[in-house]
Amino acid sequence: MLALIFTRFVTAILVALCLTQSVTLMQVDSATAIAAASGISSQVSTQEWLGPLSAIALSPFFGLACLSGIATYGPDSIQSRSALFGEASPLNNPILFWIMAVLTIATSVPRFTKVSKPLGLAIEKLEAYSAIIILISMKFLSGNALNSDSSIALSESVMMTAGIATVPLDVGLSVAAALNIIVVNTIKLAVEVLVWLIPFPTVDAFLEVGNKAMCAGLMAVYAYSPWLAMCLNMCILGVCGLLFFRVKRRLAYMKELLLLPLFRQMMGWQADKGKFCGFLTTPWNGLPARSAIWITRDGTSSQVAMLYRGWFSNRTFAGTLDLPNYKSGMICDQLVVRVEGAEVVFDVPKGLDSRGVAVATV
Repeated sequence: MLALIFTRFVTAILVALCLTQSVTLMQVDSATAIAAASGISSQVSTQEWLGPLSAIALSPFFGLACLSGIATYGPDSIQSRSALFGEASPLNNPILFWIMAVLTIATSVPRFTKVSKPLGLAIEKLEAYSAIIILISMKFLSGNALNSDSSIALSESVMMTAGIATVPLDVGLSVAAALNIIVVNTIKLAVEVLVWLIPFPTVDAFLEVGNKAMCAGLMAVYAYSPWLAMCLNMCILGVCGLLFFRVKRRLAYMKELLLLPLFRQMMGWQADKGKFCGFLTTPWNGLPARSAIWITRDGTSSQVAMLYRGWFSNRTFAGTLDLPNYKSGMICDQLVVRVEGAEVVFDVPKGLDSRGVAVATV
């Protein structure tokens, strides 16, 4: 796993280095040049940069391979009507295409069987974050290349002025692109986990083939019309956004209560019974059910400190363990904590019995 992460990191660096390109600049009228640069930046940002995001979220490396393949080996009719696919585009790079193609094969093969699929699921987020880094790198490194592909070439002083003027827009669109990929990719990951739990061996292979087919279909729509692809992306993002927070809580629930205990048992590792993650069984104190709260026990006493990690701020609580009401279940255990007189019930990992959380009575 460490070797794979290191390989991905080195690959990302190599790809970023390959995205830089030289530009020949000439002196032209400043006002006309800035207006043209702003128009090109806005057009590329709203349509050509946002259009393929859902396809990339479904299969990050395969999506980037499709984009680079169209720019490098695609027909002239597509390359000529899009600056993103033009000769000066950073996507027009055979090295980038073949790197993405190799990574696509390396990350897709483990997903065809249930035995090796957990490896593919484990590196899913790393794959998505790698694609985000590559896209943002292209966003900021391709400004000169995209402008040089137009009929106006900017002088160095004009390029600096136009670049400074469009930095806030570029940053905002880069953040929006990253959030778009994360939201859609999270829903896709949840579907993969649910399919992995289905006890049919070939369903994982069918899902992977369907995922690649959907990604290729969205890329075909994008090559035909970036505006239409952007509209489809907004629709997909809207649906996924409605489910995102609920799905993310359940993914954390499955990871902490099902997958990690199984992994620790396979590796022979012992869980930290003094600090563990519990999940609310019912809504409490403004927090929805399945919210993850880290519980830390104060030595061998019944006092615990609870920490909820929110998106923008953390919330802390103090409580007392209700040890007689500790219940053991088939998949997870239930722990009761009294907070200001109220009973708060948590689903916790199995094994936090009288040797851990619950203190044996004499």
